[in-house]
Amino acid sequence: MTGDVSGVVTLGASTTIAEYMLPFLLGDFKAQNPDVNIRLKVSNTEGIVSMVENNIIDLGIVEASVNNKNLQVDVCRTDQLVAIMPPRHPLAGYKVVMPQQLISYPFICREEGSGTREVITDYLHTHVAGDELKICLELGSPEAIKGAVEAGMGISIMSHSTVVKELKLGVLAAVPLDPPLERPFSFVHQRHKFK
Repeated sequence: MTGDVSGVVTLGASTTIAEYMLPFLLGDFKAQNPDVNIRLKVSNTEGIVSMVENNIIDLGIVEASVNNKNLQVDVCRTDQLVAIMPPRHPLAGYKVVMPQQLISYPFICREEGSGTREVITDYLHTHVAGDELKICLELGSPEAIKGAVEAGMGISIMSHSTVVKELKLGVLAAVPLDPPLERPFSFVHQRHKFK
């Protein structure tokens, strides 16, 4: 009745969103709603969708498409993915990189169940006929992937927003993909919540 918002909200976010975008959003939200306590659970997209389905969290924010008719999915923004590599890598000087060029190099990817991995796999299956990536490492976090790429262990594809600091420091190079690779970031919740 007073217009004050209070209570506890349990959010779930996939790893990339939780590590790179959510802190700024939650800071703004908390400043406007100081009496709301936020609990955050971090998992890959598959895990977050499962938590929403089982009412473990109130709202999930994920980085891949969700094909569950029982859940409400609302796109909140679009994310651009780029090829990343060490600055001296042969692809680092290109203006754009085509999917066919990626399969010639060792590739570092996220684990099964990751929204990022799903988006990249779908993109490559669409644009590269029959050839497979040379996956050399599967890692569970964007930070681990960036470290492995920086160490020269392979190349990868990541959200541009996750490598801004490394690009400024000159420890990684990022090249846009052609055709571009974009994905939605979406809110996911039970249909009866947040009407």
